[in-house]
Amino acid sequence: MVAKPEISVTVEEPNTDPHGQSWSPAKVTMTWPGTGDPPAPSIQISLVAAINGQMTVDELRAAHLRAAHDVLNAALLSLEQVPKLARVTSQHVPR
Repeated sequence: MVAKPEISVTVEEPNTDPHGQSWSPAKVTMTWPGTGDPPAPSIQISLVAAINGQMTVDELRAAHLRAAHDVLNAALLSLEQVPKLARVTSQHVPR
């Protein structure tokens, strides 16, 4: 794909775990430009990023994008581990 996707980040309310660490759940959506039919590809990633009360909006966005990068890397590595299946040939079964 030559075109760059549009990237949007939708942030949910932060929460704090029992250890006192604050987390910011978010969804990162990447949508490539469409050319009509078929529809354009897109990816949506649900994630959480560690945050602190001193972060700026730009730092929070960067934390979400780093978390999205980590999730995508893990997903790609997992896809490389999927065993290849032998090609199944269809057999004509008389009725």
